[in-house]
Amino acid sequence: MSVDLRSDIVARPTPAMVQAMVAAAAEPPGFDLREDPTVARLERLAAKTVAKEDALFCPTCMMANQIAIHLHCRPGENFITEPTSHVLTSEAAATASLTGAMPRLVAGRLEAASVAAAIQSGDALRSRTAMVLIENTHVSSGGQVMPYEVMQGIAEVADDHGIPVHLDGARLFNAAVALGRPAVGLAATATTVAFNLNKGLGAPLGALIAGPATLIKEAIRVRQMFGGGWRPAGIPAAAGIVALETGIERLAEDHANARTLAEGLAALPGIHVDPAVVESNIVLVDIERDDLDAAKLVADIAKDGVLVMPYGRNRIRCCTHRDITPEGIACAVAAFTRALQA
Repeated sequence: MSVDLRSDIVARPTPAMVQAMVAAAAEPPGFDLREDPTVARLERLAAKTVAKEDALFCPTCMMANQIAIHLHCRPGENFITEPTSHVLTSEAAATASLTGAMPRLVAGRLEAASVAAAIQSGDALRSRTAMVLIENTHVSSGGQVMPYEVMQGIAEVADDHGIPVHLDGARLFNAAVALGRPAVGLAATATTVAFNLNKGLGAPLGALIAGPATLIKEAIRVRQMFGGGWRPAGIPAAAGIVALETGIERLAEDHANARTLAEGLAALPGIHVDPAVVESNIVLVDIERDDLDAAKLVADIAKDGVLVMPYGRNRIRCCTHRDITPEGIACAVAAFTRALQA
């Protein structure tokens, strides 16, 4: 069997999503940027899901993040985040290119005290801190989850300084399920929040930025400026509606499969996996053999139809999703076992 653990973006749309997209294709599309009726339904549902005044459909969560940064920061201002946040590691220096904002890095995971220490009011020698950016779940650490209390503490510090918080919640609903809290509670700690429809929730594509109505009104212009004023967008929006309505509660299955995978891999020689740090749907595998690197091990595992992703020279990432079953997890462990014995 084929088992694709490279990312949760590879999950195929459900029959209900396909049916919804076919139905949307039969509806007259809108011409203006917010005229499409299916997109409007998705945006209303998204705003309600995270208890924000409004939401805007975007092609990707990267674009949603970059729109938020552009809304909150002016050129030369800084935003506080940590060195391995997705906006820095995987978004092609877009903050510099599109907004001219600079990151102000806090070593390690963000917390209230470190954020407070990093805030700059701005003077003749220093840029002004205009935003704090939180990522939850945190992809580079293997999908680890920032506790609600930490998010709330950061929000209180930012509010004391009159600074907005943006939540990069590409996998926001994974974080909510892992914490046993509704996503609306996590989103309440941020002024704006971005989240994917195709990571975890399994829609074919798309993301939302949600926040105050005045900011989302401006976000329409910024999205257009960034090339994201896609039309017609009702077909993918229809799948997004189904994803939001049906995809959140089942994320616990992905988390359970990830823990099972981690436990199976932890017993194998030549690699290191710590099941205790697997909090959502991502498993990081560190290679401990000098004669083996990630590229070679990935290629060997692929011979058994199991696809995983190199995550550096000596690290591999596995990501569970709706298409990964317990049988698929067993196949993945068997493929790792055979490759490591070869």
